[in-house]
Amino acid sequence: MNNRRLPNGTKTPIAGYLSALTRLRLLDWLAIGAAITIIVAVSLHAYASVSDSGPRSVSIHTASESFEYPLSEDRTVTVSGPIGKTVVRIRAKQVRVLSDPGPQQICVRQGAISAAGAWLACLPNRVFIKINGEPSAAEVDAKTY
Repeated sequence: MNNRRLPNGTKTPIAGYLSALTRLRLLDWLAIGAAITIIVAVSLHAYASVSDSGPRSVSIHTASESFEYPLSEDRTVTVSGPIGKTVVRIRAKQVRVLSDPGPQQICVRQGAISAAGAWLACLPNRVFIKINGEPSAAEVDAKTY
């Protein structure tokens, strides 16, 4: 079939691979199948442990009040601080500050957080936001080098 020879008398690379495959015996095929099965099983187990470490909640603390909301429910929360109102949005298991009365809008520019243990601090308005839950060992902080 592919037993062509090159002008120098050697077999083509495809013919070499095909002849190697035909030399595999039953135990060789079983070893290859077992290796593939183990790789798939370990990959699925690793992926399952990374997906979600359990229910998480969002804590929002102001100078005078504290609130806690589930991370799984989408909502927009307005909290009052000493210099005005801060609007916090919880959506798609992420938390971000939509508006802040601070002059430089640092809280808004920090972006969204989603990992357990992550936090946002809006210091001019004294609002602190934290995601509660067990951090997964597979989660890596974006600031890790």
